[in-house]
Amino acid sequence: MPSSSAAPLSTNRSRLGYKVRYALRHPQRVVPYLRRSARDGWLRFRHRGSHVAYYRAVMASDAARSPEAAVGGGPSHARWLAIGQMQYDYLLGHGLKPQDRVLEIGCGNLRAGWRFIEYLEPGHYFGIDISPEILIEAKKTLVRYDLQQKVPHLTPVADLTLDFLPDGYFTVVHAHSVFSHSPLEVIDECLSHVGRVLAPDGFFDFTFDRTEGTEHQVLGEDFYYRPRTLIQLAEKHGLSARFMDDWERLPHGQSKLRVTHPAPLTSCRDGAAAE
Repeated sequence: MPSSSAAPLSTNRSRLGYKVRYALRHPQRVVPYLRRSARDGWLRFRHRGSHVAYYRAVMASDAARSPEAAVGGGPSHARWLAIGQMQYDYLLGHGLKPQDRVLEIGCGNLRAGWRFIEYLEPGHYFGIDISPEILIEAKKTLVRYDLQQKVPHLTPVADLTLDFLPDGYFTVVHAHSVFSHSPLEVIDECLSHVGRVLAPDGFFDFTFDRTEGTEHQVLGEDFYYRPRTLIQLAEKHGLSARFMDDWERLPHGQSKLRVTHPAPLTSCRDGAAAE
């Protein structure tokens, strides 16, 4: 697997030594980091025991300052557009069709979602997010791109159980830069339920921050996982997962896995009949 970023894949960003070396190389980022650390510490204290509640508060704080930066669009609108275009082009290159029914987990302010909505048939896009504030911004994006006639579904959620969605309905499920901000129990919850809403021949693509060293987190916001950990987690829930090597060639710092239902086994009787 090629590296997905300039930093070595064995880097542990949670270690003090790494933070000191980073601060020495980027002194202008020390004060913003300390401010964010203090804010995140306060929010973790207020919402202790619930990562979703904590991260919802993080999103509310970030969205109040800049909705685009809150979903990884900093430092410019051009970057927001470029990352959305990258996601859209990738799925289009993997066979996305207008008739597909797409569920975007963590749709944010529709960085990629507005392109999916524009391309898909009316009513075929479902976007969910834990942040009501960012969904308000998503509605503004719909208006900005004149997409009201595509009647997309935008819904705030408190968890990733997906319990309000129908069985076997979505041909494409997509989560960009969601699991990179999620502890393992949140990912486990999603993988334990996504198979129910995924069509038999559908797929679920998600990005994550990859490490080949010690799995770790920074500020309770950024989580680094080995691919095998997430592949085994999908397998625990009866799903197949594979590493998407072609995504690694794109200018993005995260890696991608694709989750599907296992291919049905062909019985000896079926094989004989086929012969």
